[in-house]
Amino acid sequence: MKFSPSKPLTVGFELEVQIVNSSDFSLKSSSSEIFRSISSSLIQKEFLDSMLEFVSSPHETPESAVEEVFNEVKRVLDLGRKRGFLLSASGTHPFAKPESVRVTKNDRYLRLLEEFQEILRNFLIYGLHIHVGFPDEESMINAYNVFVEYSPLFLALSVSSPFFRGRNTGIYSYRSKLFEQLPRAGVPQQFSSYEEFLDLFSILKETQTVEGLKDVWWDVRPRPDFGTVELRICDSIPSKERIAGLLNLAVMLGSLSFKERLSPYYHQVHLQNRWSAARYGINGYFIDRGRKVKVGTKLLEIVSSFTKHFGGLREGARTLEKLTTEPTLAELQVEAFKRSGDLKPLVKLSLLEV
Repeated sequence: MKFSPSKPLTVGFELEVQIVNSSDFSLKSSSSEIFRSISSSLIQKEFLDSMLEFVSSPHETPESAVEEVFNEVKRVLDLGRKRGFLLSASGTHPFAKPESVRVTKNDRYLRLLEEFQEILRNFLIYGLHIHVGFPDEESMINAYNVFVEYSPLFLALSVSSPFFRGRNTGIYSYRSKLFEQLPRAGVPQQFSSYEEFLDLFSILKETQTVEGLKDVWWDVRPRPDFGTVELRICDSIPSKERIAGLLNLAVMLGSLSFKERLSPYYHQVHLQNRWSAARYGINGYFIDRGRKVKVGTKLLEIVSSFTKHFGGLREGARTLEKLTTEPTLAELQVEAFKRSGDLKPLVKLSLLEV
């Protein structure tokens, strides 16, 4: 597999969003209508016809990537004011029924639906994916190992899917639990070298288990074709500030990965940390090479370490420090439902605004 180098620590992201009716916040099958009206390489079709994906180009700073995407969001929202739809960003739609939602007619999606059956039919889920650039195979795979270890921190900051099929699941990121049912999803193994990753991927490819890297849905995956590491663990979220905070965290960890090689650690610990993040969000705990710390504490330690070594990203550091003290969207959704007993306000909390 050819490696295509990226400028180090450039950053980009993909945001999957729901198209919802302006009147009652139910899902609205309007993606085809949107693509007939708006032409943009930064807006792409997705698995469901009530779903869009916004895709940034590579950027020098997290903030410029966020601005680029939200400029495209504004274009779609302007159309929505005329056509009766809004955009919502959360890991699940709180009350939609999977059986009433249409899948986009696409050969790849139909092939996956045939393979995964009821599991994929329940996939009313939406994520945020972050790419960070690296110049060579060694730096990419070392950063990949770092991101695998710390990926639960990203999930903890982004949890936004406690409700599914009209029920409170009791899990702040139920999306992550739905997604991990796929055979090539969830927490991946760490690798001792880039060659070890290539060996595994070659087995999957040669046995026709996958057609390409797009059929590998790990929480973190190497993208040698882009020269990036891709974090796929986050729930979709509407907040520009929180998205920028997550992108800054990715750049900080990517920067720190150049200073130290991280040896692979126990996979069971990674699984436990992921569970804690999905269940409790920012209120969970993180097992950090044998010691147990609060998620917020570990995040502040990363910010402090980055600032000590590099000193940059001051705005990003302040944002992350702030986010460790603020409720996640999942917490706000649970509290809103407790107050009203109504699911519609939950969608209102996740509406995209510009």
